[in-house]
Amino acid sequence: MAAFFLPLVLLSSQVHAMPSVGRAVADYVEANRARHTGDGIISIDVARNPNYSPNGLAEYSRALAKWGADAHGPLAGIAANKGQVGALDATPFNGDREYLSPVEFGTPPQRLIMDLDTGSADVWVYSTETEPSDVGSRAIYHPGNSVTAEKINSSTWHIEYGDGSAAYGNVWRDTITIAGVSIFNATIETAVEVSRSIVDDPYMCGVFGLGFSLPSQITPPRPTVLSNMLPLLNSNLFTADLKYQSNGTYTFGHIDSALYTGDTVYYTPLLDNAQYWEFNFTGFNVASTTAGASQDENSIWFLNEWKAIADTGTTLILVDDDIVAKYYSRVPSAHYNDSIAVWTFPCATTDLPDFNIGFAGVHDWSARVPGKFVNYTALPDSYDNSTCMGGIQSNDGLPFAILGDIFLKAVFAVFDVGGKRIGFAPKALVA
Repeated sequence: MAAFFLPLVLLSSQVHAMPSVGRAVADYVEANRARHTGDGIISIDVARNPNYSPNGLAEYSRALAKWGADAHGPLAGIAANKGQVGALDATPFNGDREYLSPVEFGTPPQRLIMDLDTGSADVWVYSTETEPSDVGSRAIYHPGNSVTAEKINSSTWHIEYGDGSAAYGNVWRDTITIAGVSIFNATIETAVEVSRSIVDDPYMCGVFGLGFSLPSQITPPRPTVLSNMLPLLNSNLFTADLKYQSNGTYTFGHIDSALYTGDTVYYTPLLDNAQYWEFNFTGFNVASTTAGASQDENSIWFLNEWKAIADTGTTLILVDDDIVAKYYSRVPSAHYNDSIAVWTFPCATTDLPDFNIGFAGVHDWSARVPGKFVNYTALPDSYDNSTCMGGIQSNDGLPFAILGDIFLKAVFAVFDVGGKRIGFAPKALVA
């Protein structure tokens, strides 16, 4: 379990939830209805809330907490129509802290805004069974209003995070409809009680886990929703095209070549016995921002082999301390702030260096994370809001790096379940 060092008051879980908070949210839901494109493709756009300033310290705490916990199949809900493809909106909230998408539960459908999370495997939601003080004003699942809902009385679920926060509850079978494709008899975990640090995220209605081969945290075990979805699709894969401060897209069952540049997706194999989307990256480079820097200086690569996990449910890039230090050595006035245990720099800094990453088996391309993506957020007013926290931070001794949304916004990503691999491709980046 990772050491946990930030003040508890700063904790905020990205087990996000979106409430029905007035007209703005209602407009968002209507404007971001799932687009079903037919032929086994599901595409989901991701939208952005421009009115929220993220708490970077809280998000860093949440990321370490999530990955400090251990990751804890058979009733398959197979729809009659196979070979489907589709696309669904993915909307950034909280200053790109989280990307949320509309998913429908039950019959008739109840629309909830979910966090599609490649770092977990369970689908859990706030519901009529949730402690009322935990629900707030967010939209919830009403199993009693669904004619296809069936409670599984012998089953329970429990998720605990590294900071001690937790959620637990009951298990139901019901229809989940994602971009017009219905997964019958899908396993839905309804929260009974949720820790305060999770509840404090006011946007998300639940988490939709898309972990590679993680078991669900249900007792007794049940198949994951992803495993039930795959037989419906044209191809056993999904893609993520997250955007910097703009709407993006999740696509299931299909690789849309219009979403990336060039004609190649660069694949790297998942590690043996991987349960997460875990693979090796083999080198990194920090581009010089010094005017007139030599080509040699800009091409110096630090080569080694590090394990990494691609996680749409984590905002930051978390890597080994020596990598972090090498990056910030190129940022004027950057320093490690011992009092809050994060790397910071003056917000006025505009010329952050790019961060480049190479991958096992990929020899003629590397992923480039633009420097402006690394300027994540100003510190809270209680610290110094003229000082900014970087989006690259220490993994606090974890045996793997976490490549979260700051990385994924810079690439087109293919999560290939059938091929046991992950692919990345360059794309046109939002200016």
